[in-house]
Amino acid sequence: MELMRIWDVVCRRKWVILQALIIVTLVALAGSHLITPSYEASSKILMKEAKKGAADLGTIGLSRFSAFVTASADVDVNKVLAASRPYIEELVFKLQLRDEQGSLMEAQNLTDPGTTSTIKGKLFPKPRIRISQYQGTDILQIKAVSPEPVEAMMMANILAEIMVEQNQTQMRAEYRSARIFLEDEMHKIKGRYHEALLKFTEFQKEEYTLNLRAETRLAIDKMADLMKEKEDNIIDLAEAHAKLNRLKQELAKLSPEYVSGLSLKESPQIKILKERLTELRLQLTQAASELTESHPEIQSLREQIRTAEAELKSELDVYRSSAPELTALQRQIAALDSHLKGVNANIDKYLKAWHGLPDKALQQANLDMEIRVAQQAYSSLLDSLYQIGIAEASTLSEIRVVEPAVKPLFPASPNVALNSVLGLFLGLVFGLGLALVIESVDDTIRTGEDVKKLKFAALIGAVPKQEKMPLISSRDPNDPLYEAYRRIETHINIFDHMRERPLKNLLITSGVPQEGKSTTVANLAICMCRKGKKVAIVDMDLRRPTLHTYFDVPNDLGITNLLNGESVKDDVIIKPTQIQGLSVIPSGPPLPDPATLIESDRVGLLMSKLRDRFDMVIMDSAPLLVKSDALVLAERADGVIIVLESGKTTRHAVHELMEILGRANIEPLGFILNRFSMGRGKYYYQQYYYGHYGSELSPGKSSS
Repeated sequence: MELMRIWDVVCRRKWVILQALIIVTLVALAGSHLITPSYEASSKILMKEAKKGAADLGTIGLSRFSAFVTASADVDVNKVLAASRPYIEELVFKLQLRDEQGSLMEAQNLTDPGTTSTIKGKLFPKPRIRISQYQGTDILQIKAVSPEPVEAMMMANILAEIMVEQNQTQMRAEYRSARIFLEDEMHKIKGRYHEALLKFTEFQKEEYTLNLRAETRLAIDKMADLMKEKEDNIIDLAEAHAKLNRLKQELAKLSPEYVSGLSLKESPQIKILKERLTELRLQLTQAASELTESHPEIQSLREQIRTAEAELKSELDVYRSSAPELTALQRQIAALDSHLKGVNANIDKYLKAWHGLPDKALQQANLDMEIRVAQQAYSSLLDSLYQIGIAEASTLSEIRVVEPAVKPLFPASPNVALNSVLGLFLGLVFGLGLALVIESVDDTIRTGEDVKKLKFAALIGAVPKQEKMPLISSRDPNDPLYEAYRRIETHINIFDHMRERPLKNLLITSGVPQEGKSTTVANLAICMCRKGKKVAIVDMDLRRPTLHTYFDVPNDLGITNLLNGESVKDDVIIKPTQIQGLSVIPSGPPLPDPATLIESDRVGLLMSKLRDRFDMVIMDSAPLLVKSDALVLAERADGVIIVLESGKTTRHAVHELMEILGRANIEPLGFILNRFSMGRGKYYYQQYYYGHYGSELSPGKSSS
């Protein structure tokens, strides 16, 4: 594989290489950590002599513990206490230190200073505690060893905190009863508060309300909307009744002597009878000029006229009761009446709810007051408890932490620096190898060579990838993007000269969305217009139309109006653009099921008109693997071009797409490779100039 090709693979698969590098490095680090490194953390505590001031001696609570305080300030005593079973067991319980069997560790296992335990701890690290005194000082050092740095830090700090707390607990005994009383009262108030909240919640559930103010505003707005809707409905109903009366008057005038043009248009039988009656009367007039009134032929004609008049009168009677416009108006009036009843029901519903809002507001205010009273009482008790806490905390412990333990950053062993460097190197090598393997099994189409290997159709052009993909109308003619579309237009002209039928109606589609087919349609049309052609682009992607946004044309009228049977002139939906010679036919308003309308004959009629009016008509359709619209449109097109996105479209998708076209007996003109990466060197020129020298064009044949 060439070096530039390898470099292109590295750039394209950089995330794979990066992930492999990270994973392998992490694995190396994890392997290093399997040795279970041990971390050390230490905290320092200062033993102070108990104060013997008058204030202390006068305090009842402290005087009872003066002997204990004096004893607890002794360094040797606290050294023994720190390593005693109650302190260590409390430490084990707080940190939930467990052995290999999952049971809480024994106190002696954390404080055993033997040589055997020390050596075993190096090979199989486990939590340990060592307490020592700085010589000549009243400072104790608590050193904790653990396989976890946070655990080592927590062991040293928490044991120091236990010593402080145990010392301080005795000095806070005087405030315990008051604190317990306040806590009990707070518990009761909290119960009342929760009960009030439950009542408020039940009120909201029963009344189906969350915010009465918002609901009131919503009810007012809804009533206004309903009244406006009722007014509009009444107006529409009156207009429909007026139309119905006028229509009935018009139908009442119908007779054998007077037949309206609408009835002749809507009833073929009336038209036949009217023509027959007219013909008989004409025959009678001609016969009366030559024969007497008693002549049999005259009598026969008069009898036939009477029969025809009777049949016409009967048909007119039937038409009066079943005229399409009459039926439509009756249905419209029935629908408006039903809608008016629904609006009136909604108005009654909101009026009923409105009348109950004052009672709800009063009930909610009472519940709010209960909640506020409970909150204020709870806040008052909390403040008292806080004051008690301040007083309790003011009696400080005679043991003070002067240096808390911090989390150790590095273990004593093992040294992971070398393992980290080795992991980086192996991760880089593994990532490169994995990237090359993924590239070899990658199913996506990236280059023109990949398209050529498919052997389905010719590659008629390759469009380079851009940071942004604007229209080429704003680009220089020598721009690579402009040149790419000009080369595609040249190949289309070659196909046109090689075919018996002129190539004037072109369909451009893709396999899946977001492959750039709409941009291709727009830029290809601009390129053709630059050569003096009149081009129309038709947005037949009725589900996700985008062409109108490229040229800033409105999408209020378009293909869907025409396909939906609306009376829309072609000149209304054909909208010119700022580019000379280019017109856009937008999709129009969305429809619930556009697939059935695309199959209508109106599409074929529109395409025939556009062929006569423009030099080239380019259709944009929904992706072929998503919807079947492109197959229907391909039957009305002179040629089909498929857009493939480099790095996204897979060979499997192309095979599936060609299989679908093959079943419909449609062979595309070729492929356009969109958004391919423009590299450098030989590999770049092979891709960029592939359309000039690397392909053998053989125009495809569509089913049309």
